[in-house]
Order: sequence, then C-alpha cells, then structure tokens
Amino acid sequence: MAIDGTAALRGAGHDRFATETGKVAVSGLVLLIAAWFLFLVIDAGVVQSWLGYAQRGDARVPTFYIRFALLLLVIAAAFTLITSTAYYKRNRIRLAPWMFVSIGLVFFAIYVIIPIFQSFSYSFTRWDGLRDVNGVWTGEWVGIQNYQRLLEDPNFYTSLWNNLLWLVLYMLAVPIGLGIALFLNQTVTGIRIYKSLFFFPFVISQVVVGLIFSWAYNPEFGLVGEIWSWFFCEQTTNILGNPTTVCSVNPPNILGNPDVATYGIIAAGLWPQIAYCMILYLTGLNNVSPDQIEAGRLDGAKGWKMLRHVILPQLAPATFLAVVVTVIGALRSFDMIATMTQGGPFGSTNVLAYYMYDQAVGEGVGRYGYGSAIAVVLFAIMLVYISYFLWKMYRDEREGH
Repeated sequence: MAIDGTAALRGAGHDRFATETGKVAVSGLVLLIAAWFLFLVIDAGVVQSWLGYAQRGDARVPTFYIRFALLLLVIAAAFTLITSTAYYKRNRIRLAPWMFVSIGLVFFAIYVIIPIFQSFSYSFTRWDGLRDVNGVWTGEWVGIQNYQRLLEDPNFYTSLWNNLLWLVLYMLAVPIGLGIALFLNQTVTGIRIYKSLFFFPFVISQVVVGLIFSWAYNPEFGLVGEIWSWFFCEQTTNILGNPTTVCSVNPPNILGNPDVATYGIIAAGLWPQIAYCMILYLTGLNNVSPDQIEAGRLDGAKGWKMLRHVILPQLAPATFLAVVVTVIGALRSFDMIATMTQGGPFGSTNVLAYYMYDQAVGEGVGRYGYGSAIAVVLFAIMLVYISYFLWKMYRDEREGH
C-alpha cells in the first residue's frame, strides 16, 4: 500500500509538471496566425479594402486599433504557450518575474527603443513626415547633410545655449530645496500645513504652472505689473474724466523681451522643481542618525559645522537623487516653453527639445529629418550623463557589497 501511495504521488507530480500539449498546440497556432496578420498582412491599404474607405488615410485609425488588438492577442498567446510547458512549470519561481516584466519590455521596445533607432535613421534623410497615396515612403537619403546644417544653424546654437542655462540655473533647486527642508524639519504647531503648501507646486501640471506664470508676468494685468504699479505708477484722471494709470517707467514685459524671457521661464520651472528637491531632502532628514548629531554636539559642532560635517554626509543619497532628477528635468524641458512662449520671441527661448518638435511638426515645417538630427544630438548629451549615472550606481552597489 505504501508503495502504491508513493507511485501515485509520483504520478501526480509528473502530471503537474507535464507539458499541456493541447494548450501549447492551440496557443502556438493562434500566435503564428496573429503574428502573421500583425506583421505581414494588416496595413492601411488592407483595412481600406476591408472596410470600404474611399481614401487610404481614413483607414489609419482603424488600422491602429486592429494592430493593437492583434498585439495583445500575440502577447496572450505567447504567455499561454510558455506557461503550459514543463520547463516553465519546473522553474516557475525563477521565470515568473520575467514573464510580468516582459510585457513592459515589449511596449518599452515598441514605443521607446525602436523610435530611437528610427530617429537615427531619419536623421540621415530629408522627409516631410508624409507618405504618398499608396502609402510609400517619400523621404530622400541625404547622408550627413542635416548634421552639417546644424553646425551652420544659429537657432541650434541658441537652443544649445539655452539648454546650458537651464542646466546651470536649474541646479539652484538643490540647495534651495535643502534649505527649505531644513526649515520645515521641525516639530512645531502647524508644520504639516507649511509642508503641504511648499509641496503643492510639485503636484500641479507643468502646463498649469506655465499658465500661472504667463498670467503673472503679464505687464498689464499680471502680478508683476500690479507690483510695479505700486512703485512707478499713479492713478490720474484724463481729460474725459475717466480714471487712468500713468507710469513713470513702463512695467517689464518679461516674456516679450528676448534677453530675459528664458530666465523668466526657468524661474517658473524652478518653482515645482524646488518642491521636489525639498521632499527628497525631508525624506533623507528622517533617516539622519540622532546618535551622530548628539556626538557632534558633544564635540562642539553646531550651525554650519554641524550641517557640513554631520548632516550633509548622511544626505548624500538624497543629494545624488536630487541632482539626477534636476539635470534630467533641465535637459528635457519642453512643457513650460510650449505653454509660455512657443520658443519666442524670435526663437530666443528655444531649447533642443522644443526646437526638435518645432522643426518636425510645429508650424507646418515638416522637416522630420532635421528634427531627428536635433533629437540625436539631445539623446547623445543625455546619454553621456545617464551613462555616468548608471556607472556611479553600479560602483556604489559594488562598494556596498
């Protein structure tokens, strides 16, 4: 009886880890058919013929939805196929996390990795972003001409210089955020309200922040114009008896002045960025060792010496993270410029990200090749920094172990 019981358990275990042949066959067939339709059959011309559209362009949106549904079907069939095999069942604990991550990796590859390589290829072409009536690509291979034009384009150098300004001035968010965090790291009545007020700018959309500052900078009815009128303007009555405002010095038009518009936008961008750095430092201050602070006080450290020698070394991880997110935010600045000036006046506030957009799809320019060349330059700049960031993380992990 014992032998029979052992054999039964072995048989049950064998069945539990056996390959489900039926599921593998069905899911494999579905996978092949869906992949065949997705990559080789379905395009705008086929959907146009199926649904009876008069023009190929009308079929593009339905084509997208059909291809997206086929992609989901391919993913579901692949999951069923893999999870029905004996190898997966025997190594489920090791393979299951990769199965979940693979979904994100697929979409990351489709919407991030593949477009990066497409941008590289488009940067060597002259293309307006359109195809002919038959869906044939209408671009022209021009080699490195787009990059040669970049070297002769003054607007490119203006955008590059503005990116450098953003990078340098945006770093003010780190020490200011640290100062506010030190101020708020107290146990006094109502401190949570103050923390909420300082953090509030970060939860607002960048577009909303841009609109708020655009209104504030308006010289006629904005906050800047109102404050200016307190010092340089007075209320008088004109010859018709109507009240009017006369200013000895006209209020500044910040966004209309090419010399200061970029600084005005950076100031607007610093408002939410300081709040984010403040939160990072507040989190870091919660992890500061009270024993080290007490030891520093016994050694006579206080004020600046306490901050420099005791607190800041313990805030090194928060500082590193604050610098990383601030640099990335400065290099990818787009929302504020698109909302506040659209690159004006006279292109003086352009940065690489917005200039790329403007050349590719903005104002009907349609120079996809040239815009892709700008995108490649911006990607190369960010790649240098990201590589350093990853290398430092890897080195810190090795030192930690």
